[in-house]
Amino acid sequence: MEEDKMSQLPDDILLLILDKTDIFEAVKTSILSHRWKNLWRLLPSLRFHHCRSELVSQLLSHREATSTSAVHDFHLSSLDTDTDTEFMEECVLYATSHGVQSLRLHSKCTITLPQAFISCTTLRELQLTQLHSSVELPGRLSLPNLKTFHLETHLFFNDEHYNMEPFSGLPELEKLTIIGYCFPIDGLVIKAPKLRVLEIAESPKVKEIYTPLLTSFRYESYEAWECANVNLPMLEHVYLDIHETRYCLNFVHQNFVRMLHQFGNASTVFLTLDTLKVLERNGGPFEQTPSPFPNMKCLKVMEGRNRITKLYRGVMNYLRGPLYCKVEFSCGVDFVEQISNEDKDKDNYEKKIAGSKDIGFT
Repeated sequence: MEEDKMSQLPDDILLLILDKTDIFEAVKTSILSHRWKNLWRLLPSLRFHHCRSELVSQLLSHREATSTSAVHDFHLSSLDTDTDTEFMEECVLYATSHGVQSLRLHSKCTITLPQAFISCTTLRELQLTQLHSSVELPGRLSLPNLKTFHLETHLFFNDEHYNMEPFSGLPELEKLTIIGYCFPIDGLVIKAPKLRVLEIAESPKVKEIYTPLLTSFRYESYEAWECANVNLPMLEHVYLDIHETRYCLNFVHQNFVRMLHQFGNASTVFLTLDTLKVLERNGGPFEQTPSPFPNMKCLKVMEGRNRITKLYRGVMNYLRGPLYCKVEFSCGVDFVEQISNEDKDKDNYEKKIAGSKDIGFT
């Protein structure tokens, strides 16, 4: 009989091999021999992608019966709208009680996270992605070791913490990604003393950003924010993708220019053509204000969501100002010496609309 050399490998090597397979395929190896019978129960990573809840519950039950090994990664993806919220809570409780370090939840159903979760001391990475639904929390998040937070859902607090700043209990947070988050009415406050990377998409309602160590910022939205307080003294890289709104009225344009100046410390600036096109509106800020990026060393222009092929040369002159900085294009664009009549007509139409009453925009 041929010698089974693989079974002679130490547990840590075999676990590395099993970790590369689907969790349910790893469970099937238990029938190979006595050597493999309980090995899958020692896996530190539990990743369930589009699995039925009863199968996941059964697997966790069998693992718990013979193993108390830590679960470093617990990733659960369910696109079934009928997923039981009690099942999701059961999974989170299991992960929390086994020292989870990376927790990722992705589903279509509204879930309620258990009380034990909001003060988990082992969690270092958290990703909440709820499609067309929300996550309910029993209280203030207090995760002392969380470093990475990806939030792509609405957070609802079930007590007096509803309107509080949701990241104030994350003292070690270094990277924050917010996509489509439902902010408090008066805007979101982000205060994170150790945050280094911030990404915001489709969420312009920002009230204050205080992140003294932030070096990288990415913002994608249909319009600029109206954020009065921004403190980014260490900012190095900024990426902006502002989709041109249908009616770029004066106050919208002013907010946009004001937002650019709030990132003046950046040395490397990434802008989409959509973002640059907004600068042309209402005649541009070219004569009224200095370049918003006095510390810029490199400007990188990228293709946006719309097919833009022409750009007013004054936009580039405005951005660069008197500086000598490197300019890189990752897309083709032709420069024109004046704004097209089509854009002028569009601006005049929008100004006429704005002049009719300012139409109650705030």
